[in-house]
Amino acid sequence: MVVLGFSVPAPGKIIGCRKEGVHLKIGDSSGASGAPSDYRDSLSSSDPELAMEMEHWLPSPDARWVSVKGNVSLVTGEKEMLSEGALFSMKEKKEERPLVLKGGGLMDDGRTGDVKTAVTLEWSLNKSSGEIYMSVKLSSPRLLGVKGVTLMKPDGTPVIGRNWCSSQSPGSGGRSSWEWEWNYGLDPGEQGEIQVFVNYMTGLEQVDVPVDMKIGLSGMAGETSGGQE
Repeated sequence: MVVLGFSVPAPGKIIGCRKEGVHLKIGDSSGASGAPSDYRDSLSSSDPELAMEMEHWLPSPDARWVSVKGNVSLVTGEKEMLSEGALFSMKEKKEERPLVLKGGGLMDDGRTGDVKTAVTLEWSLNKSSGEIYMSVKLSSPRLLGVKGVTLMKPDGTPVIGRNWCSSQSPGSGGRSSWEWEWNYGLDPGEQGEIQVFVNYMTGLEQVDVPVDMKIGLSGMAGETSGGQE
């Protein structure tokens, strides 16, 4: 496993990457090389990373370094925004509301634009604890600048609960579909109308990052009679 970390000057943030724009090759000082079998990214987190999994390749036993060369296509955002609220009554176990993220999508021509999407709220009641388990899902035919969601009551007071899991991944449609999900545990008294706001980035831009680096494999320093080498 080889992990690359990325950063972007403030106030910008890395939103994700276009997997079809990732072309990397791994090699070592002996000349042996291979291509990653899988990529996993956490580029929307506070410490953006791209992990490359090597299924059938290891550095040669006498290798002094490993090299990574190629290209990574990142999507960055410039300014964080808050969407309009999507109001849910929670009278049904599952409800869906349309939502527009203004300037929240990267269009096919490279410009940013408004994207129509849908927010789904689904909940269940834990009868033993009385806690409400709730998930909020967002789906889109394209990668958006989504950073998270904010939950409020209609009067503007925050919803009390714990966000215990969140995820971002390509949907069942592969590159043509994206899904975001947030899971919450809410206090019993929070059942009722809830507004869901989406935190997202505007000013999206695709940035091709050339990668050409070497990572040393010197390992731990050995001990001699005169001390450490």
